Amino acid sequence: MGKRDENDEAYVVDLCNRVLGEQALTQHKFDWLLGDPGAGGRRAKLPVDAYWPGHQLVVEYRELQHDQPMPHFDKPDRTTVSGVHRGEQRALYDARRDAEIPPTACAWW
Repeated sequence: MGKRDENDEAYVVDLCNRVLGEQALTQHKFDWLLGDPGAGGRRAKLPVDAYWPGHQLVVEYRELQHDQPMPHFDKPDRTTVSGVHRGEQRALYDARRDAEIPPTACAWW
């Protein structure tokens, strides 16, 4: 796996930066976009791939691990705070982003 700044997602975000004339806040976390509660009740903020505040635009770049089983990412032998393995949790959190980020403010690749 290459470094984070040498992948397709970084390329798309850079193109958007150029078109929008604004640098994205990458891995940005909103106070209202939260994961499932852990044992102590704490809920982690879920990151989005890129956010341009001046345009109120979020971009989520969906790599292969978002749509296909991948043991490296899924860790099927480990349960997450959601009570499922990482691959299932990722699908739950992707659906949460889909539902909670206003469609007029989001682009999916």
